[in-house]
Amino acid sequence: MFEKLSMVTRIVSDQEEALAFYRDKLGFEVTGDHEGPHGRFLTVAPEGDSTGLVLMSPDGFDDETAGQLETLLGNDFGLIYEVDDCRSAYETLREKGVAFRGEPEEMPWGTQAVALDTDGNEIVVQEPVASSSF
Repeated sequence: MFEKLSMVTRIVSDQEEALAFYRDKLGFEVTGDHEGPHGRFLTVAPEGDSTGLVLMSPDGFDDETAGQLETLLGNDFGLIYEVDDCRSAYETLREKGVAFRGEPEEMPWGTQAVALDTDGNEIVVQEPVASSSF
């Protein structure tokens, strides 16, 4: 029935600022940018990844819905992106001005560091262990 996950939504306060972060600092590509039923529909993804990240602003919604969406700003922690070398990715991203909660840590499932986007949402940068079942 289900074939794949195609998109995940992240609420951002400023789409241009978020776009600059995800594109220029993380190296994501713009995979969609057009008007939608609630304003600009903007998607980005790492190169070659078919799952898009929708950078959605509350601005295009009615006041009640916008208020509900605004409560999500900075509270999203569900994105985990795999990398070949977490420590190297951490250093590269820090040099580009990406903020992290701390230095990379060894976990049972691999090495990870938690980056923060322009709204304070978490992005886990993870190097899985070869035998990980996660």
